[in-house]
Amino acid sequence: MNKKDIWRYKSLEQLENKSWGTATDKDSGIVQKCLALVKVPVVKLAASELRILIGQSFNPSYLVPLALEILQHDVLVTAGMYPGDLLKAVLDVPAAFWEEHPDLHKNLLDLMQERSEEIETEIDLPEFWRNNLVM
Repeated sequence: MNKKDIWRYKSLEQLENKSWGTATDKDSGIVQKCLALVKVPVVKLAASELRILIGQSFNPSYLVPLALEILQHDVLVTAGMYPGDLLKAVLDVPAAFWEEHPDLHKNLLDLMQERSEEIETEIDLPEFWRNNLVM
């Protein structure tokens, strides 16, 4: 294992050095799910779990690179809801994240340009991406 990849085997709680606590019966289903997922090593998160955490604004610095790896294999993967739902969650990450991570931004733009015809028919692109993508 490469030392730079050690982070993949840690949970969000470990990576952020923060305890999110334990869910109670009073918490909503999504809160219960997220509180369980932050304890799982990020490398073990499935596409549907990444979609949930990214959609709930958990740390994209760790989650988006993993989501992009999945999207490289299937840009319109169904992650629990509909074709392209993981891509949509990634596209909804705030623009500030992409500005701070130009390498990830370029990777996603390249992927989207390669698969633009498929994406255009399935995903309603957020304005940030419509403005940054030449299809």
